[in-house]
Amino acid sequence: MTEKIINIANRFLDEKDCTSQELYALKKWLSDPEAHLEVESWLLEHWTSSPEIDSITLIETVFQQIQKYEEEHQPKSGFSIRRILKIYQKVAAFLLIPIIGFGIIYWVSQHNQSVVQYTETIAPRGQKSQIVLADGTKVWLNSDTKIKYPGNFDKTQRDVYLDGEAFFEVSKNEHQPFVVHTSQVNVKVLGTKFNIKAYADESDIETSLFEGKINLVLNNLSAENPVEKEVEPGQSLVYSKTDHQLVANKFPQDEINGWKNNQLIFKDDTFNNLVRKVERWYDVKVVYNEKLFNDRRLTVELYEGERLERLMDIISLTLSVDYKYEKGEIILTPKSKNM
Repeated sequence: MTEKIINIANRFLDEKDCTSQELYALKKWLSDPEAHLEVESWLLEHWTSSPEIDSITLIETVFQQIQKYEEEHQPKSGFSIRRILKIYQKVAAFLLIPIIGFGIIYWVSQHNQSVVQYTETIAPRGQKSQIVLADGTKVWLNSDTKIKYPGNFDKTQRDVYLDGEAFFEVSKNEHQPFVVHTSQVNVKVLGTKFNIKAYADESDIETSLFEGKINLVLNNLSAENPVEKEVEPGQSLVYSKTDHQLVANKFPQDEINGWKNNQLIFKDDTFNNLVRKVERWYDVKVVYNEKLFNDRRLTVELYEGERLERLMDIISLTLSVDYKYEKGEIILTPKSKNM
């Protein structure tokens, strides 16, 4: 992500055309307190300026120019960020380091006072959580999931940010769309029930619609017009992060939202998917030779509170493997050569 956003920043600095999505990403990066070190590094890489520069004004100027660009859909004639900055190029960049660092932190803190403040809720491994948002939307969080959301939503759009898996019951509001942002896919809704699985360490993002209507928006910063796909009730859209393909499937509801009802359900599931779910459900690490299990599939149903040993006994019997538990890890080894 850093490489992409810096590329956008450089193109904006050179007064080249940027899409609305690119400008949104650039503004978000500039105003993110956690990114201020990256912003500082970017500034120092491109400009040598004197200690006389007002870095707070500098960043504010860049941010305002982005907003003007968005409003006018073209660079403002006669305005050059690079030209303004070159006025201050008198001494080596290292003299500016403490000033820029302080300026960015101060600007971000001041800017964030006027923007939405977000709360982050985390459901750690081995646990689940449920929250109710300011608009009445109910959200169930699966294990190893975090979500960021505002105390009060913007008047035009309700934005939340998800890393992991969650089930949403969105309060209907035709004038205020609800948007779930993930790493590469956004889900835009008015009011509905749906499940999103978007773990950072998994290669697919899966969105399943139970009722209502949602649109899937692909976050392709290089595209002038983002790809948007309507999802039908009972349909699951799986987006591959590796080949960027979108596949539509019908889905069994009990399997998709079983975790919400404290059930862990596998129906002819791949062993790799089973392992990932078990690791999050029981907060353990499963160690095994993936080559031995590539073609293995399993069907099993567990309820929350059932001992991990029961599942491991089923796996041991069905797949002909031995297991042992050592220091938070479950180690699987084949029982015989016919594995």
